[in-house]
Amino acid sequence: MNAIVDETLVEKARTLGPVIREHTEAAERERRLSKPVIEALNRAGLTRMAVPKSLGGLETDPVTMLRVVEEIASVDSIPAWLLMVANGGTIIGSRLPAATVEQLFADPSDCLIASAFQPPVAAREVAGGYRLTGRRALSSYAHAARWMCLTGVVMDGEQPRITSGAPTMIIALMPTKDVEVLDTWHALGLRGSDSADVEVQDLFVPLTFTCPLVPAFEPNKHYLSPLYKLPMLASIVLATIPPTAIAVARNAIEELCALATKRTPLASAVPLRDRGVAQSQIGRAEAMLSAARALMYETMVETWTRTKAGETLTVEQRTRVLMAATHAVQVAAEVTNMMFTCGGSSAVFSRHPLERLFRDSQVMRQHGFVAASRYETMAQVMLGLPPDFPLVFF
Repeated sequence: MNAIVDETLVEKARTLGPVIREHTEAAERERRLSKPVIEALNRAGLTRMAVPKSLGGLETDPVTMLRVVEEIASVDSIPAWLLMVANGGTIIGSRLPAATVEQLFADPSDCLIASAFQPPVAAREVAGGYRLTGRRALSSYAHAARWMCLTGVVMDGEQPRITSGAPTMIIALMPTKDVEVLDTWHALGLRGSDSADVEVQDLFVPLTFTCPLVPAFEPNKHYLSPLYKLPMLASIVLATIPPTAIAVARNAIEELCALATKRTPLASAVPLRDRGVAQSQIGRAEAMLSAARALMYETMVETWTRTKAGETLTVEQRTRVLMAATHAVQVAAEVTNMMFTCGGSSAVFSRHPLERLFRDSQVMRQHGFVAASRYETMAQVMLGLPPDFPLVFF
C-alpha cells in the first residue's frame, strides 16, 4: 500500500490537525463545520482531490484519497465527512457538459457541491430544461456549499415517465442560493455535518446542468483519465465513508486503552486493564478492525489496478467493492460499541471522547450506501439474483 500512496498529500493532511482540533467543539455545538476548517481543507486542496487537473484539481489516485480521509478522520470525523461530500460531488461532473463543469469549478476556493441523493424530487420537462419540486433530507454541508445536486424522477402528469421498464431519472445541479435549506439537523451523531433538509419549488434547471442517471455515459473532455473510469462504489463510497468509520473505531480503541489504565469498575478492586473481559474485548476489537481495514485497502488497490489496466469490472467485482465498504463501516461501528460498553459509566458523559465516537459511528453505519442491508446485496449477486442496489451498475 505505501508504495502507491502519495505521502506528501497525507503529510499535508496531517498538518491540518491543530486547526481541526481548535474548532471541533464549535462544530459539534453549532451543528456546522467551522469556516476556518473548511478554508484550511480548501487551501490544502483536499476538497479537490477528485477534481481533474485541467479544472484546477489534484486528480488524486483513490488509494491516496482513502488514506488522506483516514488521516483527517483520525483527528475529527466531521471534516472527513466533508471530504466525502466534496469529492463525491466532483465525480458527478464527468456526466455533465465540459462547459458546465468549467463553470462549477471556476473558483477552486468555493466549489463545494452538496447533494440529497435519495429519494428523487419531481422533475417536469420544459423547454430548455426541467422544473424541480420536492423536499429531501440529509444534504450534508448544505449551508457551506455553493452548488446543490439533486436526483429527480421525470414526471408525465402525475405519473413517472417509464423508460425500459423503470422510472426515468436525472441528476440536476443548481446554485444552493436557489434552494431553501431548512435547519433540521438535530441528530444523534455527526452533528457538525449540517445534514439539513433542502426544498425546491418549481425551480428551473437548464438542460446543461442535468444529465440522465444511467450507468452508461460518455464523459466530457476533462474526465478521461483512469480515475474517472472507476465504479462509483469505489470513487464515491469506498474512498471516503469507510476510512472515516475506521478512524473513529481506531480512536475508540485508543481511548479505551487510556481509560483502562485509570479506571477501576464499580464494586471491584481490579483495575479495568487487569480484567480478562476488558483484555478480551480489546484484543478482539483490534483483530476485527485490522482485518476490516486491510480488506478496505486491498479491495481499493485491486480495483484501481484493474481500472488502470483498462479492465471493465464485472458486477461481481463491483459488488465486492460494496462489500468491503460495508464491512469496514459495520465492523468499525461494532468495535466502537464494544469499546464504549467496556468503558462503563465513564463513557456515557459528553466530557469523555468515547461518548461522541459512539454516537458518530452509529450514524455512519446507517448510511444507505454502507448499511447492514448491503450484505444482502452481496449475497444476491453470489446467489445469481438481481441486486437490490442499483449503484452496483454505475
